[in-house]
Amino acid sequence: MTDPLGYGQRQWLQILNDYDPALRRRVRELVLAHSERMADEFYQYMITQPEAREFLDHDQVNLRLKASMQHWLEQSFAIDDEAAIALTIERQLEVGRVHARINLPINLVSMGARLHKKRLMALVFGLEEEPGYWQAACGYLQEVMDLSLELMSLAYVSKSERKSRAAEAYRLHTLGLNMPVERERQRAALLDWSQELIFGLHRGDRPPGGIIRSEFGLWFQHKAASVFEGAPELGQIEQALQQIDLVILPELRAAGSDTERLARQMAALQQEVKAVSYFLATLFDRYIELEHGRDTLTRLLDRRFLPAVLNREVRLAKRGGAAFSVILFDVDHFKQINDSHGHEGGDLVLQQIANLVAGAVRSSDFTFRYGGEELLVVLVEAEPAKALEIAEKIREKVAANRLQLPEGKTMQVTLSGGVAGFDGHPDYEYLIGRADKALYRAKHQGRNRCLLAD
Repeated sequence: MTDPLGYGQRQWLQILNDYDPALRRRVRELVLAHSERMADEFYQYMITQPEAREFLDHDQVNLRLKASMQHWLEQSFAIDDEAAIALTIERQLEVGRVHARINLPINLVSMGARLHKKRLMALVFGLEEEPGYWQAACGYLQEVMDLSLELMSLAYVSKSERKSRAAEAYRLHTLGLNMPVERERQRAALLDWSQELIFGLHRGDRPPGGIIRSEFGLWFQHKAASVFEGAPELGQIEQALQQIDLVILPELRAAGSDTERLARQMAALQQEVKAVSYFLATLFDRYIELEHGRDTLTRLLDRRFLPAVLNREVRLAKRGGAAFSVILFDVDHFKQINDSHGHEGGDLVLQQIANLVAGAVRSSDFTFRYGGEELLVVLVEAEPAKALEIAEKIREKVAANRLQLPEGKTMQVTLSGGVAGFDGHPDYEYLIGRADKALYRAKHQGRNRCLLAD
């Protein structure tokens, strides 16, 4: 689904057209009158489910869930125009993305929707109306609930797929797979197969087995399809390999001593092998950057790997109780550095700061370029107080160094930092948000300091 917003708008407009406005207003009034109680009942039931409990027993979740659930119910049934539809769709998509981010099992989402539908239908049947009215009202509320769940699922699947690709790329990064070497190895395997075929034909041999069963073909089927999942070049290479095995090789075998026919098919073969080689190079070139996993300027970890790292740390902390913390650093007055010394000077300063920060933490910790002049450090098995101590040492280390600028100049630069320790909340964005608020306070209080999150 390339455009969930457009899809959702069309479906919701269809629902509005299918049901009488007076009936929709009556159902909305019913939801408004009972939304608070429904949110309470939802939470009370879900907290009894072992699979759901780990996502619901955090104090912040407890405090916010009921109000958020109540608002979600009211908003879903308070649609009268296209503007309201757009806001509601975005709310459903955001809920789906949050569910995916915290790895909430999709069956729990469906369970929640089923509870709400059951409760709403009971409320409709409690109205003193004719059975025909009940049928229409139940049809309307069921369509609204089903479409909401469908939109959440679209966002959930999309977010989960991106997470899976990033996690796989990070796995390759940690395994140390050398993609440039692998690229050359597969180019050589492809060339070896084609040369063996050509030399064999010159000797008068029959063409060997197909390319799919060659060393290159086996690698392509069993490894490339996994490592490069979703890349358009995979389909293009597959098509070329099928053309070689199913069309060109049978023609070569049938050509016999017909030199003109052999020459024509050999030219076709070379064209397909050349195409495979080109698509292979394009495939590797695109993914070498991802496999390296480094920001091109600072050489720190790219933030696309942040979900893989933090989701794992959250799981470890919940399973074993080991604390971890994050530090969000921001270079003070970085815009002035760029304005005074140009972007070349700003880039040089940022590179040196990144080296200082990365060199001040343990090999077990993770240092990311979070964005612009912001750096994020994940300190494993570190309580907030210890993390604040480390953040202060890093800040002092940066402030004590004169950093190089173009043309032999130097300058002193300071950092501000926000520190937050994992407190059990399952969504890592909540943890980063707390660090960001602490960073904001540090900058507001005069910069060149690190503060602990509230």
